[in-house]
Amino acid sequence: MADKRRFPLGIQTFSEIVEGNYLYVDKTEYVYNLAHQFKYVFLSRPRRFGKSLLASTFRSYFEGRKDLFDGLRAGLLEKDWVKYPVFHFNMSTAKYSDIEDTKNRLDAMICDYEMVYGEDSYNKDIKGRLQNLFRKAHLQTGKPVVILIDEYDSPMLEVMHDPKKLADFRNLFRSFYSPIKDCDEHIRFAFITGISKFSQLSIFSEINNLKKISMLDAYDAVCGIAKDEALSQLRPQIQEFADANECTFDEAVKQLTRQYDGYHFSKKSRDIFNPFSLLNALNDKELNNYWFDSGTPSWLINQLKKMNFKIEQLEGAQASSTDFDAPTEGMTTALPLLYQSGYITIKNYDEKLNLFTLAVPNNEVRIGLYKNLIPYYLAPSTQESNVFIANFGVCLQDDKLDEALHLMRSFIGGIPYDYMQEKEKSYHLIFFLIARLLCQFVDSEVKNSAGRSDMVLKTPTHIYVFEFKFMGKLDKALLQIDEKGYLIPYECDGRQLVKVAVNFSTEGHTIGGWAIDRGKGADYTVFE
Repeated sequence: MADKRRFPLGIQTFSEIVEGNYLYVDKTEYVYNLAHQFKYVFLSRPRRFGKSLLASTFRSYFEGRKDLFDGLRAGLLEKDWVKYPVFHFNMSTAKYSDIEDTKNRLDAMICDYEMVYGEDSYNKDIKGRLQNLFRKAHLQTGKPVVILIDEYDSPMLEVMHDPKKLADFRNLFRSFYSPIKDCDEHIRFAFITGISKFSQLSIFSEINNLKKISMLDAYDAVCGIAKDEALSQLRPQIQEFADANECTFDEAVKQLTRQYDGYHFSKKSRDIFNPFSLLNALNDKELNNYWFDSGTPSWLINQLKKMNFKIEQLEGAQASSTDFDAPTEGMTTALPLLYQSGYITIKNYDEKLNLFTLAVPNNEVRIGLYKNLIPYYLAPSTQESNVFIANFGVCLQDDKLDEALHLMRSFIGGIPYDYMQEKEKSYHLIFFLIARLLCQFVDSEVKNSAGRSDMVLKTPTHIYVFEFKFMGKLDKALLQIDEKGYLIPYECDGRQLVKVAVNFSTEGHTIGGWAIDRGKGADYTVFE
């Protein structure tokens, strides 16, 4: 019989999922292990990866709600259910842009607990009030407190673009978080989630025994859905997806894997699905870009532009283990932020060099990332970009490269002149962003033993090797492809190899011409 439990779409409260008989991928063994191994725990995961649900699960566990864990791993492992006073603060429930409004929100959070445990007439500041609450709760219940802070960095991320606001917010939240260190004797367990690391908030700089589990193999799937979990716990739902799409179970798994799988959060991590997207796809029985449709954070785009990050070098970039722990305030590259935010992930680890190779995890992120970057890096509207991309893609898939380049010439010609500051780099970037959206694999500035080609674009039937020139000669560009041996790495591939030279012109601020050589001599298209 098919599993008729509903999908917990948008539900982040553990008790509601269990009591409402929603589908739940059991993460309670992680909760049990963490509660018995560590006192202070920090977890970084991308947005909509289940951090809030995990925090809510900790709340139910430490409130001693044994009934909610019947049939789950923690219910089998835990023998002594104890009720602790739990302080649960979710920092992602509101927009934070004004310091006074933020102070009022924090005051309201504290007031809720002061109504339970009593106010302190001598302390009026945030730090003093929280210290008093933790102490009183311990004394009144006889049990040390549990502190859960979900998305601790959400307020700071919203004002990262404004140094003055960031400094004010950092000072405010330092007062809010510092009692975690100062009230050690009154604390049983503290669990903190977020995306990035703000080092000057006392959490990281002053809690000496804070256990950061974000990149430990043992907790690779503490958030998200591991592929083996999906195949074992969501098998009926995947079969229903397959039936609805008239494909086999294995074909459905391949589709879902390409679209939503591919995350790795440690050296030996299992394949991890984005849970938000996977559950939505299984519920709707179709593939869509759910994660990106839920919003692209503006702070990330602002940081990419601020750091002048080269999008062409995104996939295949390498980073050391220390790079992932870099404080957000002092980052000199966007790679750690892109990783923490879920836009790139670990694809390989070289133990000898202690280097991680990073790449975009799956098709959903690839399409969403590049499509959302186009309006920020270029002037055309999103609607204009989408229409152009669709037409350009059809031409490429049909091997109508000449038509595709005509479309590209018109598209670039519509970009305002002031957007093209570094002309050659700007044109190159346009090609890369568009092609990356459409094809199975695109490399920019691909190195070989003799040099580097500007771009290699692969479709199911063809491999196009591009050489870009700015006010250059097309003949020389084609000759360079031959002399540098740019085609050699692909000679045994089986797909047709095509040399493409593209010349950018200052006359019309767009493509001035191109040459396409399929091995039988070049065809030239030049505009006067």
